Amino acid sequence: MRILVCDGLHQSGLELLRSTEGIHVDAPDQWSMEQIKAQLPEYDAMVVRSRTKVTVEMLESAVRLKVIGRAGTGVDNIDIQSASARGILVMNTPGANAMAAAEHTLALMLALARHIPQATQSMREGRWEKKRFIGTELHQQTLGIIGLGRIGSIVADRAIGMHMEVLAHDPYITPEAAGIQGVQWVGLDELFARSHFITLHTPLTQETKHIINRSTLAKMQPGTCIINCARGGLVDEEALYEALKSGHIAGAALDVFSSEPPTQNPLLSLKNVIFTPHLGGSNIQAQANVARTIASQLVDYLQHGIIRNAVNFPSISYKTYEKLRPYLTLAETLGCLQGQLCNPIERLEIEYSGPELEELPLQPITQTVVKGLLEPVLAEKVNLVNAPILLRERQIKLVTSTTSEPRGYTGMITVRVMGKGQTSSAAGTVFPGEGARLIRLNDYRLEAELQGINLLIQNLDRPGVIGFIGSTMGNYRVNIANMHLSRTSEGSKAMAIIRLDEEAPPEVLDTLRSHPNILSVQQVKL
Repeated sequence: MRILVCDGLHQSGLELLRSTEGIHVDAPDQWSMEQIKAQLPEYDAMVVRSRTKVTVEMLESAVRLKVIGRAGTGVDNIDIQSASARGILVMNTPGANAMAAAEHTLALMLALARHIPQATQSMREGRWEKKRFIGTELHQQTLGIIGLGRIGSIVADRAIGMHMEVLAHDPYITPEAAGIQGVQWVGLDELFARSHFITLHTPLTQETKHIINRSTLAKMQPGTCIINCARGGLVDEEALYEALKSGHIAGAALDVFSSEPPTQNPLLSLKNVIFTPHLGGSNIQAQANVARTIASQLVDYLQHGIIRNAVNFPSISYKTYEKLRPYLTLAETLGCLQGQLCNPIERLEIEYSGPELEELPLQPITQTVVKGLLEPVLAEKVNLVNAPILLRERQIKLVTSTTSEPRGYTGMITVRVMGKGQTSSAAGTVFPGEGARLIRLNDYRLEAELQGINLLIQNLDRPGVIGFIGSTMGNYRVNIANMHLSRTSEGSKAMAIIRLDEEAPPEVLDTLRSHPNILSVQQVKL
């Protein structure tokens, strides 16, 4: 077996691969994309970091390639769809650099509190300015953490060790789960009002984009400091610049930016801001951990057929996978739907019915439901391997059940979620040649495709509602691809599932919600 290491790998990983019998490793120094593409037909596996872009054109020549190993978490530089179509396994190393990112956050917070970079520069320039750089203790200060995933939880644990009061906001974790970590769960407004330091550890989504903006900055107490080692788009940089310039925000520490590198960013001109060039996951131990992890995963797969941390394939045989594939698509979409409809989630129930599902291994389907449920809401990457662990970390109870009763279908999956008085139930099936279909949502029976951007509108069954929906979409020039309607009984409540060609802007949703007979409007991406 020949392995091509494209972007360099820590020596510990290279040693593990080279010490394995039957494996030959090439680690050229800075090959161009053209060189990699030309040589790739000779290799069974490749290892990449962030530099090499694994495109459909590159994969076309990779006739022997069995697996792509990403030494890191993000796989944005790999065309996973094309790799999957060619039967190429893609694996990454989720969580291997979580400690590095958490410690970098703490390092920036300490440096910000004590003005360390500014004082260093002052001394380089020959000055001794003790009074100018009077700092603040972290002891008994309040830290607000937005996003209590793996990295946020490590930051919380270390901050508690420094005797800080730790608040956290995460709509996808319960106050009880936060309390187990010694953290007080609060609403966002309370977090903004009470925190002396605020750190971000959330994915960049439609809901979290510019979560730090003019409005939220105004809710913070004067002298607050902000740390962002997560995603650049979480912060409205223009608004932050104004708040720092005015002195309302005392300082900021930024490792990520909306545009990288931030060569024209006005924040660079401010002396109360410190910066690092996206170093969150970059330290010696993290690089060694990532290298050893990906190396061992490659050896396990190439020599023993063991799959770990795959992002595009469950741990099952190819023959079984062909039968499972449509149900895996259904499972992930039902999970993704429910993850957007109910939060926080305390309990997840999955029910399998029908003779076809009775013959298939259900664990990969269960883990796929969990992956779909968590992926829209977590900053860390979720795959079939770490999904159950992340579910347990968030104190979500999982219950599965099976029945051979067909209930009208050869195979049906029902996903039910509960939390804080909310319950949401969605059921789907697979129609031969047609793919996955949503056949029930709570009390509504229907038959809807599970893909794209959808509006879920619940309303009183009154004349004129559908016309109002259509005219509203037309007025805002949002095109409707298709629409599915259902009602519980005549004159009661009704449900419309509307698939759109493009995302509806917030003003469309606000207009729809203003109608007296429309009870709820939710936009979901599947």
